[in-house]
Amino acid sequence: MKSLRPIAICLLATTLAACASLSAEPNRPLETAVNGPAYRITTIPDATSPELFVALAFSGGGKRSAAFGYGALTALREITVDFGTGPRKLTQEIDVVTGVSGGSFTASSFALKREALFDTYTDQFLKYDLNADIFGLYLIPWRWDWLFNPNWGTNDEMARIYDDLLFQGTDYGDLARLGRPYLGVQATDFANEAPFIFGQDTFDWICSDITTLPVARAVAASNGFPVLFSPISLRNYAHDETQSCRRPAWVDKYMAIDDELSRRRQLAELATSYLDKRQEAYVHLLDGGVADNLALRGLVQLMAPTTEPDALDEERVKHLRHVIIVSVDGQAEPDRAMTDVPYLGSVFRVLGAVASTAIDRYGYETLIHAREMTRRLADGLASRGCPGPVVEGKAAPCRKVEAQFAHVSLGDLQDDEQQRKLAAIPTGLTIDGPDVDALIVAGHDAILCDRDMRQIFASLPNVRMPPLPARCRAYRPGTDEVKASAAKRIAARVSRTDRP
Repeated sequence: MKSLRPIAICLLATTLAACASLSAEPNRPLETAVNGPAYRITTIPDATSPELFVALAFSGGGKRSAAFGYGALTALREITVDFGTGPRKLTQEIDVVTGVSGGSFTASSFALKREALFDTYTDQFLKYDLNADIFGLYLIPWRWDWLFNPNWGTNDEMARIYDDLLFQGTDYGDLARLGRPYLGVQATDFANEAPFIFGQDTFDWICSDITTLPVARAVAASNGFPVLFSPISLRNYAHDETQSCRRPAWVDKYMAIDDELSRRRQLAELATSYLDKRQEAYVHLLDGGVADNLALRGLVQLMAPTTEPDALDEERVKHLRHVIIVSVDGQAEPDRAMTDVPYLGSVFRVLGAVASTAIDRYGYETLIHAREMTRRLADGLASRGCPGPVVEGKAAPCRKVEAQFAHVSLGDLQDDEQQRKLAAIPTGLTIDGPDVDALIVAGHDAILCDRDMRQIFASLPNVRMPPLPARCRAYRPGTDEVKASAAKRIAARVSRTDRP
C-alpha cells in the first residue's frame, strides 16, 4: 500500500501542474486594438434594407427560451418583404439581436451563422445534453481544474464547452467583419446592479478592445447562474494610468440633464462608474437574467448613444420608414400549482417563486418602457435632417417612421392542454428532444399568431407569409382593450419620468 503513495503524489502533482497551466485570456486594452471595424451598430457592415430597422430581443429561460426563440426565427425566415430590390427574407433584414441567459445562445448563434443556423442548431445544440457536462465539471476529479487554479473558474470551463459546440474560436472581430445583425449579449454586473452589454460601446467604458474577446465568454457570462457558476471577470483599464481612454461625448451631455429620473442621465451615471478612477479595476459578471430577463433593458441601453447626431449615417436615415422591435419571450409560466397545496414545504420552490416574482414583475415594466422607447426612437429619427420648423425646442418630423413593438410568447397560442404542457416544460440547460421540437413549433406559430406581429407584417410592402396557424389564441374583444388601455396609462407615466 505504501508503494502506491508516491504514484498518488505524482498523479496529484501532475494534475495540479496541469491545472495551473489553464488561464482565461484577459480582455485587452483599447490601445492594442488592431485595424478593422470596431464592434458598434453604426460601424459594422450593413446589407439590410435602409427602409427598415428590426431588432429582436431573446429572453432568458435556459434551453426552453433558446428553442422558442429559434422557432421564432424559423417563422421570420418564411416571410419575405420587397422594398423594390426583390424579395428578401425577414431574417435577412434583422439589424440587432440581443439575448440574455438562454436567449443568448440563439441570438449569438444566429449573429454568427445566419442561414447555416437552420441546418445544424437543433441537433448540434438544442438537443445536446449540457447537464452531463455540468455534472462532470463537479463530479469527475480530472475536471476539477477550477478547485486549484484561481485563474480558471467553472464558467471559464463552460465557455470552453460553448465554444466547442457553437463558436469554434469566433471572436468579436470576426462578428464585426460579418456585419449586421449586431449582437448584444447581456450579463449582469453585480457591483453596479445593472446590465452589462458586450459591445465596443460598453467596452469603451472600461478602456478595452472587444474585438479579440471570444463570443463564448460573453455567452458564458450571460448564463452564469450564481453559485452554480463562477463569474466571468474583465479588466477595467480605465483605472490604468498608462492607458489613455476616450470618454464618450454623450456621457457629459447626458450627465447635464437636470432630472434624476431620466434614463439617459442614469445611463451616463452608469458609464461614469466604470470611468471613475477611484473605483476598482475589475468587472465581475453573472447571469444576465437577474437584471433583465427580457434582454430589453440592454437593447434600450445600446440604442440611446447610437441615436446621437455624430453616430448616424444621415443619408441612410432619410430612407428609414419602419422601426420594429420584437421581444421573443420563451420564459416559463408562474408556478400556479402552488395554490393547490396548504403549505410550501420545498425551500427550492419558495426560492423559485421569489425569483420569478421579481423577474416577471420587473419584466412587465420593462416591456412598457421598451414600447415607449420604440415610439421615441422612431419620432427622433423621423425628425432628423428636416428643414422644417422647431416646435417647443424639438425639430418637427418631416416624414413618417412607423414605430412597432411586439411581445411574442406562449400566450399567443390557444389556452389548451397542449399550451399548458409547453408552459410546464422546466427551465434548464438540458431538455428532452420532443420538448425541444414542441417549443420550436410553438415559437414559430407564436410569431404568426401574435396580433402586433400581424399588424407589422401588414404594414410592410409586398409581404408574403405562411397562412395563420390553427392554434392561435382567439381574440377576446373587451379584455384585450382593457389591458391595452391600462398599459398605455402606465406607459404615459413612464414617459413623463424619462424626459431628455
